[in-house]
Amino acid sequence: MGNQTTTFAKYIEDKHYDDIFNKLKYYIWNNRDRLNLFTREIPEPISTVLDNFHVMGVTFHDAPDDQITFQASVQADINIHGKRRNDFEDDMLDRWFSISFSAVLRNGLHNVRITGLEEYSQQRFKDEDALTKFLVPYIYAKDLDAHAEKFLKKYCPRALEKPMPLPINEIIEAMGLSVYEAPLPSGVFGRTYFSNTTVEVYDNRGNVIKREITPGTILRDPTEVFMRNIGSKNNTIIHECVHWDKHYKFFELQRLLNPEIHSISCAVVENYNRKNNDLVNELEWMEWQANALAPRILMPASTTRRKLNRIMIDLHNSFPNTRSGELMQMAISELADFFNVSTFAAKLRAIDLGFDQAAGVFNYVDGKYFPPISYKKGTLKKDQTYIVDFNNAVVETTLNQELSIALQAGHFVHANGLFVINDSKYIKLNDRSEAELTDYALEHVDECCLVFNRKTRISNSYDDSFYRYCFLCRDANSESFVEATCELYKDNNEDVAKRATEMAKIRNEAARITELMNSLPGSFAGTLDAHIKRRSYTNEEMEERCQISERRIRDLRSNNDMKVELPTVLALCIGLNLQPTFAFDLLKKAGHDIMSRYTNDNLVYIYLITNHHMETLSMWNEKLAEASIPQYLPSNRKIS
Repeated sequence: MGNQTTTFAKYIEDKHYDDIFNKLKYYIWNNRDRLNLFTREIPEPISTVLDNFHVMGVTFHDAPDDQITFQASVQADINIHGKRRNDFEDDMLDRWFSISFSAVLRNGLHNVRITGLEEYSQQRFKDEDALTKFLVPYIYAKDLDAHAEKFLKKYCPRALEKPMPLPINEIIEAMGLSVYEAPLPSGVFGRTYFSNTTVEVYDNRGNVIKREITPGTILRDPTEVFMRNIGSKNNTIIHECVHWDKHYKFFELQRLLNPEIHSISCAVVENYNRKNNDLVNELEWMEWQANALAPRILMPASTTRRKLNRIMIDLHNSFPNTRSGELMQMAISELADFFNVSTFAAKLRAIDLGFDQAAGVFNYVDGKYFPPISYKKGTLKKDQTYIVDFNNAVVETTLNQELSIALQAGHFVHANGLFVINDSKYIKLNDRSEAELTDYALEHVDECCLVFNRKTRISNSYDDSFYRYCFLCRDANSESFVEATCELYKDNNEDVAKRATEMAKIRNEAARITELMNSLPGSFAGTLDAHIKRRSYTNEEMEERCQISERRIRDLRSNNDMKVELPTVLALCIGLNLQPTFAFDLLKKAGHDIMSRYTNDNLVYIYLITNHHMETLSMWNEKLAEASIPQYLPSNRKIS
């Protein structure tokens, strides 16, 4: 687009100077008594004459078809003449006025009429049907679905009645547009023309030919992909249709001020370089509007929500044993096929409609697809993700001290593009000895994976949720994925970090237990002796703890031929507070393999050993009594 050569305020002042001057002159003359047209030097002027004026600014409101209405803020320079002391002198003062206009904007500005004039006042901005100074409509994120619905009511109302693939050709015809495939400049996926010109297009055989086109022509480059993997042919065409519907008057204004402009080019833009240029900012906002509205038009909110819910129900019924993440990925794929959009566009729309789990499907990280993930609804807040590419993983694990310490301690590993607790419950090795998530972990990511904050804001002047969602959907790779940072001890991450620490302790304990188990003798007596020595208890202390005589303890430690009854072994286990693995081992070596014979009493013993091995003998006897087991363990008497 060419450089801006003037402003509309300057244009209207130059082209309609006489009409505005005469209207102001008449108004000032008829209202001179109440306009306070005097100065200290000339307190009682005998004449007031409009000398000049300047249009200082213009505000616009939309109107049907090619109509526009606008209000000009005008500074009027007024010459007053009157007596000062003994002489007659002139003085200048200025007054501000608001002048209302209506006009037709089509191939130039026509039928310009002044519809009102009044003294200027700083009125509150009326946002209904308001346009910017470049004639771009004010569209905000909260109103996007309403604007999409308005577009469909105008050009294809039946698309709002039931779920259906949008009839693109029908809409193009209803809008009076035409579409050609053409070789556009690199990075440009579409271009909409607003005036007659000659362009290069592809013919039916794929040859490049020159063609005369009229306003309302859309060129689409089949080799370019809108927003990389998010786009599709239909999305590109509807994107350009939005430009025609919402931004036609913008172009007419620019062509009025810069006659060499013929079209709007839409590039594959993922990050705007903010410039101190109002027109550049306006173009960015227009692209945001078209980007955000296109998927909402292709997939209207109410019908898309109905369709996706129906798909999910059918899939659950057909595949009842399939993971929810896999079902969601299947549903998004089916939704994309139904509406004739890309899977990533369907994913984006599903997220926007409140299907949070859609953010966990079609995960493409560092050039590789990973299985879909599931997590509790509401786990991820705005601008958060579980997915972290290799480059961000390296940077964050280097600069984030808390995360670095946790990784060095072996609490987490980076697998499937996620930072997951390093435990066999959540991690397994594939055929290439690479770590990947278990099925359980994939289904419970909120339980075992860290959340990262994403920095994706592109503009501070409007809501850029479209781009944030795109970053949820697009390729995560080390060159271009958004910056991700981790707050390890905040919100859900704190629970995951604590879980990782506890599981690490359990792993360490398991290693210790394995080492001890391997060092224990094969006999009951030798094993009992080893445990008592490990605990550094004397036989007298064991008597107090187990309520078994010191002599009996001494014999049990040295005689492998002694028959030891079950209550005695249980009393020894609780007296030593043996960890369950050691307790079951000691019982088995005494000839009491309670794990292989599930009687009512044995089940109670197993429960106590597993969950209450750190309690005292008297506490065990209380629980045995509560379980109606008559056999109590040695308590208030010594057993020899």
